[in-house]
Amino acid sequence: MRILGGVRAQVRALVGGMALLVLAVGVAGILGVVFATGTVNRVTEELAPADAANAAILQDLTDIETSVRGWAISGEESHLQPLRQAMAVLPQHQAELSTLVADDARLQRLVAEQQQATEDWLDTYPRVRLDLPAGPDTFRPGLFEAGRQAFADVRTVNNEIAEELGVQISDAHESAENQLGWTVFTVAMVALLGTGVAVFFGRLTGHEISNPLVHLQEVVDRLASGDHSARTVPSGPREIRRVAYAINDFADENERVRALELQVVDQLRDLDRAKTDFLSNVSHELRTPLTSIGGYIELFEDDFIGEISPSQAGMLQVIKRNVDRLKALIEDLLTLSSAESDAFRTSFDMLDLNHLTSDVAFDLQGVACARDVTITEVHPDRPMRMLGDSGQLSRALLNLLTNAVKFSHPGGEVMIRLTRDDGCAVVEVVDRGIGVPAAEIPKLATRFFRASNAVDAEITGTGLGLRIVQTIADNHGGRLEMESVEGEGTTARLVLPLRVPE
Repeated sequence: MRILGGVRAQVRALVGGMALLVLAVGVAGILGVVFATGTVNRVTEELAPADAANAAILQDLTDIETSVRGWAISGEESHLQPLRQAMAVLPQHQAELSTLVADDARLQRLVAEQQQATEDWLDTYPRVRLDLPAGPDTFRPGLFEAGRQAFADVRTVNNEIAEELGVQISDAHESAENQLGWTVFTVAMVALLGTGVAVFFGRLTGHEISNPLVHLQEVVDRLASGDHSARTVPSGPREIRRVAYAINDFADENERVRALELQVVDQLRDLDRAKTDFLSNVSHELRTPLTSIGGYIELFEDDFIGEISPSQAGMLQVIKRNVDRLKALIEDLLTLSSAESDAFRTSFDMLDLNHLTSDVAFDLQGVACARDVTITEVHPDRPMRMLGDSGQLSRALLNLLTNAVKFSHPGGEVMIRLTRDDGCAVVEVVDRGIGVPAAEIPKLATRFFRASNAVDAEITGTGLGLRIVQTIADNHGGRLEMESVEGEGTTARLVLPLRVPE
């Protein structure tokens, strides 16, 4: 058997069947409860109160009979107090009993007989005896015997009423139990039947929906794990088949895109290799003539000391300064090219960052003194060992510290601080210099970018220093973090994982 239609139709049919099942169970339960409640209400609201009222009438008559007998024997008025109380409540109990059995003809007849027998007994004995003297010598055997016979008639009718009420109460209880049993049986049968039908159609619907979905999941998992040849066979309801077609189309398109990506990656790799070769060749080709130009400038200055006019000396200084700037740019380009090469990323040795930071700070003391800047070092007590390239890390630290000194105000202070945090070494270089505009902070560490306030202040630089630091940090599995406030200073934070040999 196969269910036709889409997922919505199948789910709607299943939900509709379940709703009918719940409705049937609810109706059966409600009818059973209504019938059982009616029976129980009759017991609690009519029969049981009637039985209690009938017992109260007998108790009232018994109190009257006992009170009269005690008064007759002793002659004391105190014995008549129960009689007065019983006579006061007896009409209420009789009226209550008559009201409760008003719908039952047999009980109405018995109640009428009991009321008549009660009046006959009251007229035969209590009322007559109360009109006679009382005391030890006033006993009337004939009157007493007549009263006893009349009271026995009252008891007989009262017992008949009690028996009839007991039978009706017992029948009501039995009827309620039967109704409850049939209700439970009916609900159970409807529930079992409906559950069987629901399970059958549920399994059938689940088979039509779940099996294709499981197959789709398997195909998606295979695609996610790298099996690009995985495809699904469309089956099941209309919506699931559409999803299957879409997955197959997506997989085909992804395969085409992947092939294009491989081609692009190969082309980018070739371009990167060509760029690296170009930078290396151009840098080497430019370094030699620049070195020659610088040398000839120095020879020219030495040979013509005293013969060069001030204007000529100024021009030579401009040439020399620009030669130095080109040399710095070439050195930075070569360093960046080396840092980005694959060979560098595997040439790691054990080193101590404490020594590296101290060496770099020592190397820059001369430059810092020339600019009237103080360098302060903060190191941990024990060595900070890690795997890395000491030359490249020294270059990164040198770039950070050089920037801090270069952008500090005369008389300022630069602090280089080395700490340990969650398995990483953190090198912080803090200055109180010119800072960086907030809008330009995200652009730091990009190629050839220089802050606008540094350019305005005519502070020399190539714009590659932080890019070199970022590349070296990436190759060591670390990161470079920059915080700066214009006019207040900059904090450069180099975070490096403390990897050690296994």
